[in-house]
This record gives sequence, C-alpha cells and structure tokens, in this order.
Amino acid sequence: MITVAEADYILQALLPPPRVDWVSLSASVQRCLAQATVADRDGPPYSRVAMDGWALRGGTGPWTRVGRQPAGSPPLTLTSEQQCIEVATGAVLPQGADRVLPYEDSQVEGDFVSLAEQAVLPSPGRHTHPQGHDYRQGQVLISEGVVLKAPHLHTLATIGQAQVPVRHRLSWALAATGDELVEVSQTPLPWQIRRSNAAAITAEAELWGLRPERDLILPDETPLMTERLQALLPEVEVLVLTGGVSAGMLDLVPRVLESLGAKTLIRRVAQRPGKPFWVGSWESGKGPLVAFGLPGNPVSSLFAFRRYVLPWLLAAEGRPLNAPRLYVEGLEPLKNDQTLFLPWSRRQGVLNWKGSGDFLALGESDGFLEICAEERSWSEPKVFLWGGVG
Repeated sequence: MITVAEADYILQALLPPPRVDWVSLSASVQRCLAQATVADRDGPPYSRVAMDGWALRGGTGPWTRVGRQPAGSPPLTLTSEQQCIEVATGAVLPQGADRVLPYEDSQVEGDFVSLAEQAVLPSPGRHTHPQGHDYRQGQVLISEGVVLKAPHLHTLATIGQAQVPVRHRLSWALAATGDELVEVSQTPLPWQIRRSNAAAITAEAELWGLRPERDLILPDETPLMTERLQALLPEVEVLVLTGGVSAGMLDLVPRVLESLGAKTLIRRVAQRPGKPFWVGSWESGKGPLVAFGLPGNPVSSLFAFRRYVLPWLLAAEGRPLNAPRLYVEGLEPLKNDQTLFLPWSRRQGVLNWKGSGDFLALGESDGFLEICAEERSWSEPKVFLWGGVG
C-alpha cells in the first residue's frame, strides 16, 4: 500500500507528451490553447466611429452635410472644415474627419448642421476609436497554455481563427462492473441496484468540459469482461472502471487488465474512503493506454475520480488543477499515515456522513477536504470542489 503523495508521483510520471489538435471555433471553449494567438491586423482595423452623429474636422459651424457613412461601407472624404458627414456607430471614420459631433449635441436645418444650444464642439479624437488603439498587427493576443473561455472566442473570431490549435484531449471510457447493476431506466430485481456511479462521475466530468466516449456495464465474469474490454480498448486512450478492484472473489478488473497487457502501478492507497484504487498502463498498437480502477462504493468512486482521475485528465491537456487550501477549525490531527477525505460544505463545514455508501450526504456538500498527518493538513486542508469551480 502506498501513500497519497506516492500515488500522485506515479500518476505525474504517466502524463503523455503534449500533442496538438485543430478544432472548430465553437468546440474550442474549455480547451487549452496550444499556440499563441497573433493579431492578423490592427484592432480596430480602421479608425472607427464610436457615436452616431456627424463627422467633422473642426470649424465653428454651421456645417454642410455632404454625405452619409453607414457601417460596412468604404470611407467618404471631407474636403473642408465647413463640411460634415453623417456617420453611424461602427462605421469607418471619413477621411479628413477627426471627431464626431453626437446627434444630441446638434441641430439640423435642411442640409446644415450646427451646435445645439449650450453644446460644446468636441475635441479632436472625441467619439472615435483610432486604428490600432486596442492592439497592433503581429501582437500576441492570447498566450499559449490559456484555457479558453467565452470571451476568448471574441478574439479568435475577430482574427479569423475558424480552426483553433488546442492541446490534445485524451479519449476515455467509463465502465461499471457488477452483475448487480442495471441501467437507470430499468426496474431492478430485489437483488439488483440501478447504477449511479456513472451518472455522478459523468456529470462531474462534463462540468470541467470532459465527457467519456463510451459508458457501459461489464459483467462479473472473466471471459466476457475480457472480451468486452479487448474490443473497447482500441477506441480510447484511457479507461476508467468503477468496482471490481478490491480483494473479493469477483474483483476481476486487475487480473483481466493484466491479461490484456497492463502493468499494475498502483493497487491500494492509504486513504479513507477508497483504499482499493488500481492504476495500470501498457502500450498498444495506437500508443500508451492508462486504466484507473475506482472503488465501487458511490462516495469512494466519486472522491477517487475527483481527487485523481479528473486532475490527471486535465493535466494531460495542459490544464493543471491545484487544490486550494482552506482554513478550517476543529479538525483532529491524524496519528497515522492514512489520508481522510471528508465531505465539506461552505455553509455547514464538515458534514456528518455514514461512510462510503452514503451518497445522500454528498448532496449537501460543495466538495471534500483532504486530511493527512501533516500538521498544516488539519489546520489548512486541501479542498476539492465539485463542478468546475476550483
């Protein structure tokens, strides 16, 4: 049995080298940018009108209206200070103009525009957005390694990035083991249960932008489990299983995966809940494969996924996820090397719960705390939050 820190070290060594995928603009959100984004032209690309009104070049008025400049049309030209051009917000500033007089500061009589009573002539540059004011052609706008959010897509779209280079996201499958499991939509027999681990794990993964490629149930029978896993493995790069990793007569996952070529790297971790935690890796025809065997109990499986698998999947695509520390009063120091995971709520603190099968208690939680024998751990434990928030 190894410690949590030793498990982290082993998993760190399993991270694959970086690769680049090109995805559509709409699919790039929550992905890690693989190359810096560089401006293809100035921003704005032309001196832009920032207020509906009249483009001028000084003078005292009245000004003669000589044209209209809507957005999206080539620039007109002013030839004297006695002229003005009607302009719309977003339009290119007419050549020869250096400011905009807003409609509300003007009065119009026929083709003549003058200052409204008590209005002041705008200073040069007023109500305009000069070319290159925001950024210049060739300037880095988004750095490599940034996790793209909705505002970044404004920038990518503006520079014409219809296809975006992002770091490769590992494909993964989620498999639940156990003859006692039936689908959520089915009515279980008295000795069966509906599977819930997959629903919770998939929901947590999706909130971080991840989703399993496949989701299935595996039987507690060596030949059938072997056959189905052998068929599944060519389709994915990572396999996440729940159940079948303890020491019972039907805990078949380690030996089945070893028969398929996996080398066991982690078998048990000194933690509660979730001591049975198996990790293996091996080479296949399409590259390295990694498998995570999570405990079957609902709380244990979700804690193990959030504590180990989710951060590993994110780190594999360049999205390191560090658990913040939180000051908590009243936690008892541990007297051994076992690490505890405790359901925690911002409102209630550490929650009362009945063990690794008590998923109802998790409904009140915002995440869980990690407590180990280190003194700082029980005064400022790490906190693992649900739902893509830290």
